[in-house]
Amino acid sequence: MPITYYRNALAILAVATFCTGWSIYQSYAFPALGQPKDWILGLSLLSIPLWLFKPKFQQPFLKVPLVVWCFGFAFVTMLWFFGSSQSEIAWREARGRLSAIMLVLSCLMIFASPSAVRSARWALAIAVLFGTTLNIYEFFVPMTFSLIQGRSAGLYINSNTSGEALVLGMILSVTVLPQFFRGPFLLLTGLGIFATFSRGSIAAWLIAVSGLLFFTKGVRARDVVWTFLLSLLIVGIVLLPKLDAILTSMDRAGVINKNTEERLAWLTNPSGVSDNSSTARIQVAQQAWMKFSDHPWVGSGTGTMKEAFDIPPHNQYLALMLDHGALGAAIVPLLILALIWRAQGETRRIGLVFGTITLWLAFFTHNILTYEHSLVPFALLAAMVSTEPFLVRAATKASAEGEADLDRALTGA
Repeated sequence: MPITYYRNALAILAVATFCTGWSIYQSYAFPALGQPKDWILGLSLLSIPLWLFKPKFQQPFLKVPLVVWCFGFAFVTMLWFFGSSQSEIAWREARGRLSAIMLVLSCLMIFASPSAVRSARWALAIAVLFGTTLNIYEFFVPMTFSLIQGRSAGLYINSNTSGEALVLGMILSVTVLPQFFRGPFLLLTGLGIFATFSRGSIAAWLIAVSGLLFFTKGVRARDVVWTFLLSLLIVGIVLLPKLDAILTSMDRAGVINKNTEERLAWLTNPSGVSDNSSTARIQVAQQAWMKFSDHPWVGSGTGTMKEAFDIPPHNQYLALMLDHGALGAAIVPLLILALIWRAQGETRRIGLVFGTITLWLAFFTHNILTYEHSLVPFALLAAMVSTEPFLVRAATKASAEGEADLDRALTGA
């Protein structure tokens, strides 16, 4: 049907635009083409026809838990905005959140069919590989995209954002790949994340891979092990004999510098090594906590975090607590609950891994609720959960064969 092809095309477009970092890179390199908010508006307009052709198997849209969370977040944002300074900074924060909600709702409608979910997951896998390729390239050719010497970022421009996008995309897309490619996919993504030198993202990758191995059926330990051993063999044969030349080249290119050396030292001994970046973040976090203690129950109003700090606290929980008081601490956990509320089977297990990583990353960024690289995966996971009842009905045979068909439908195997 034409509407099915249109929906699938929009699903691929949404992932290609927002999960590759294109909307961010374009705003830097080609500002005349618009800002990310303009791309969000464009996608929302393109999704309007889908609101008129909702598939019969979809739950009533307003009953989807993520939709309830979106309306609740919008209500809290605007209610606390009226109690804020109502400055331009506060209004910009409110607009940014409303734009983010618009993107989530539009993508949720776009992904509202099994074929669209599958198309989006395949596009997400390709986006992760694309971002990984750019990060590895930039590792050897620093500052191609990144604003920080020695730390890859790809089209995301920001190294931390790049690492977050790759790990979130990896979790939701790995099981759509054929079984043989899942181990290499995980390890290759790990290389792309390591090239960012983002400590939070590297730790998130380790936690995510462990979770996928131990809590899901779609990723097998032996696939990861043989890929890892084969990689070591290739490194030993090809790279080790040229290690001195490679290190010299990296030093000349600026990959090895004080910043990256401090981060590598921290990774080897997190409790015993302190660097300028971590020290600065701790100081800002302490200042944010002291400001939160002035109004711990109701907060100081939407946009307070942006007004109070030139350097943000890099912590989504603290940022929301400054704005909304004690309620702010619950906003991200409530989001995760909304994403996995009705999940079943393998989708539930993947959702738990995804939710754990999101909760972890929220300790290291204050933009996880407004940046497109996380918003689109939020909508995709919610769509995977919402379309699950249809997939269940599509595999109704009460037999071992029927159960196998169902498992393949849910995992994308």
